[in-house]
Amino acid sequence: MRPPLVRVLLSSPGEPVLPEPGRRYACVLGDTPAVVLRGPITATAPAGRAAIQVGAFAQDANAAALLARLRTAGFDASVSGAGGALRTVVATAPQGEDAGAFARRLRAAGFADQKSSAPVGGEVVLTGEGGAAVHGPRALLIPLDPEPVRVGDKAVRGEIVFRPGAAGVEVINVLNLEAYLRGVVPAEMGPRAFPLIEALKAQAVAARTYAVAHLGDHAAEGYDLCDSPACQAYEGVGVEQPLTDRAVQETAGEIVTYHGQPIDAMYQSTCGGHTEDAGALFPSRAEPYLKGVPCRGERTLAAGAGGNGPWLGPVARLAAVGKGLAAALGVPATARALASRLVGVQAGPGVAGIAAAFAVRTTAATLHVRHGRAPEDAALELLRLFRLPLPPPAGRADPDWEMALTVRLGQLSGEVRAQEGRLVPGPSGVQLRLDGDGGWCDIAAAGVVLERRGERWRTGGLTFPAGSRGTLWCAGQVCPVLEVEALEDADAGSAWSWWARDFSLQEIARRLGVADARAVVVTRRGVSGRALSITVSGPQESREVGGIAFRRALDLPDTLFVVAPVGGPAKPGLRFLGRGWGHGVGMCQNGAYGLARGGASYVEILKTYYTGVEITRWGGESDGQREAATRRGP
Repeated sequence: MRPPLVRVLLSSPGEPVLPEPGRRYACVLGDTPAVVLRGPITATAPAGRAAIQVGAFAQDANAAALLARLRTAGFDASVSGAGGALRTVVATAPQGEDAGAFARRLRAAGFADQKSSAPVGGEVVLTGEGGAAVHGPRALLIPLDPEPVRVGDKAVRGEIVFRPGAAGVEVINVLNLEAYLRGVVPAEMGPRAFPLIEALKAQAVAARTYAVAHLGDHAAEGYDLCDSPACQAYEGVGVEQPLTDRAVQETAGEIVTYHGQPIDAMYQSTCGGHTEDAGALFPSRAEPYLKGVPCRGERTLAAGAGGNGPWLGPVARLAAVGKGLAAALGVPATARALASRLVGVQAGPGVAGIAAAFAVRTTAATLHVRHGRAPEDAALELLRLFRLPLPPPAGRADPDWEMALTVRLGQLSGEVRAQEGRLVPGPSGVQLRLDGDGGWCDIAAAGVVLERRGERWRTGGLTFPAGSRGTLWCAGQVCPVLEVEALEDADAGSAWSWWARDFSLQEIARRLGVADARAVVVTRRGVSGRALSITVSGPQESREVGGIAFRRALDLPDTLFVVAPVGGPAKPGLRFLGRGWGHGVGMCQNGAYGLARGGASYVEILKTYYTGVEITRWGGESDGQREAATRRGP
């Protein structure tokens, strides 16, 4: 395989591990010659001596001190890791002592910081087609064809390593770093939800940086990263998409550096308007480049002119659209004139004349649409069927309702189009990026601009953040009416921009370990407003809890919240009203998308969220040296 390589611990795949019948693999066991195994292949791990990691250090002296303490206390222990990797200290149980009993013995001796490790002296047994079996302390499987390998329900590129682990067989995918990113970027930032290349390129560079910065973190366990969001999500070949492949390819080898070193490129889904200092939430990860920043960096666009008119309801809004179309088409601002111009035949007076011009009764009869006697009945039933809502008229001879009816029937016939998308900067000032793969529309000076707020609209000029929702109304080649629904900030479009969670006081007491809990008070907040310290109190005791620990205890989406009583005296509880989704540190994925909608490059996006950094091409040398070819952003 082409370096640089990354080793990814895959989630337990179940059996068979490699399910493809007849698939051929070269199996390498230590220094012995390779043998060929055919699928399906299962793996088991007979028990070895239980082992527990009791420390991980960046400095040799700290690891050596802990090793000496363990040996003085009578435990068999060793240190692994060198160079840039952490030094891990592992204690090994005597043969026959199970892991639980050994862990209790370590805790009783004062070694409470524990993490499961691979058994010592264990081995894996691989069984292939026809019962052919091999075994050894570690097995490498190399597919003898270029196709991705299916491991459980996941297909991956590269090679597979099996080794005994604390909970059985560990399955590790070894592959090229750039191939790995093809399965990470769409899993973390799907191109259907975030279909802008600059945002995806920012995610590709952040994910690559995170991987490079954490290479060797789990060297003692034989891997670098896991495949879950605890490291960064990796879903293999099944999620690869052309747009994210392009983002990986166009940024190949690029990482984010601070003073020449790869950064700890933390990122999250939705920051709720402001990111947080890493050190405030994760003291061990305090870095000068992980500072809290506002998530409101889009460019501001403008459309329309003049003062604002009165707020309009749905019918008056469609009437305003119709009048704008009529003016652009050069006909009087009446429903009859607009209908005649759209269909190319002279419409009669009133609702009956408009319906006849659009052949409503004939269309309704052909499509088996039942309707009443009034002239508008067939039109309303057709519009309802085709999801073009219009309420019934309030009374007779309502000019606005007749104009609204004309616009809706124009949509039904295809003569009027409502094109929807996001408003972004363009060569002529504003462009509409159409939803899906519909391309772009340049917006000239619109004759009518409608600001939308909920189900109310008003005409006039307005400014709005790039990326706001827009609807462009067109008839033929003219598109004179623009509707704008302004965003509030960069990540306001996220489905996780806000949330609410309710808990009874009994549930809070149980989860936080405070008897008869009565109150929860945020005692300290960070620069973003996130809760850094929370006091949970009852009549007899109180407890101070850190923000991240509190979030985990209650399984809250984020730590950016306020607390309010709920339920009343009968069922007292607390409501947590919050914003954001994730830990709140580093790049905000929804914010990155907002910046990209506003025309920001991936370099600008990365430099927005990571303070004082550069984008550097990493050489991928095994000794950790990086190239000094630095791409300077604006």
